[in-house]
Amino acid sequence: MPHATLRKFDYPSSLIKSYQYWHLLLRPGQPTLGSMVLICKENVHHYSEISDLAADEQKLIIADIEKVLSQRFEYSKINYLMLMMVDPAVHFHVIPRYEFAVEFCGKEFLDSQWPKPPSLGDDLALETIYRDELLKTLKSDFCSIGLSQQDASSSKPYRRMYTSGCFDIFHQGHLNILKKTKELCDYLIVGVSTDELIIKSKGRPPIIPFEERISILEANRYVDEVIPQVDKNKQDVVDQYQIDAISVGSDWKGKYPPVTCEMVYFDYTPNVSSTVLKQKLNLTPKS
Repeated sequence: MPHATLRKFDYPSSLIKSYQYWHLLLRPGQPTLGSMVLICKENVHHYSEISDLAADEQKLIIADIEKVLSQRFEYSKINYLMLMMVDPAVHFHVIPRYEFAVEFCGKEFLDSQWPKPPSLGDDLALETIYRDELLKTLKSDFCSIGLSQQDASSSKPYRRMYTSGCFDIFHQGHLNILKKTKELCDYLIVGVSTDELIIKSKGRPPIIPFEERISILEANRYVDEVIPQVDKNKQDVVDQYQIDAISVGSDWKGKYPPVTCEMVYFDYTPNVSSTVLKQKLNLTPKS
């Protein structure tokens, strides 16, 4: 992870929602409005090889997909295409079908192949502004389903919290922040900086590549969902994922970008630092 199939479909920038065993992406080419790709995280090339847990979760994801697309676009049918002729990883093209034009952001979009089978070579060629809005809208819609499924009887202060970082050499300090944050919320979302963002902000690549850093966070028992952090726009995350509070280290007090949710500051774990660890391992030059 990410394997070639994920990269082909513009992961991580196209990610709508990451489930435990599957990634749901906005399909780069849109044969019809709202087309997606559902890709299994497991390293298998035959549908029969996916685990029972992945198969069970897939049923729940399909229910989420059909609920979201029905409420958002009132599709006529949905086509699920499993081809795997070029891209061997187990994945499905999810193509909503429309008998009549569907409106989005004041513009109408047609299913040119209706009622024939869809053509994956077709592309609505969405302008960037429409594509970005479609991705944000679907992220928010799938988030809303998650909110409705959360336990309303919880006594924790927050429903959904967010924290983020590079997590380049995961250490006890990272673990403590995740643990303390999860104690305050029902659902913890963690943003992991992409390699490109780290290079842009720090002028050097990370020691641990993105796909390995994100897999470490996905395996952590305190984390409910991991998302790629592709930029520093925290308000977008708050809006799209309906975040109630963000946790961050106390050294960010007075410096964190303004957001409309609450902020929770934690003191860093003494004597623990990614920078110091890298220097001890001779992975970065000493200043």
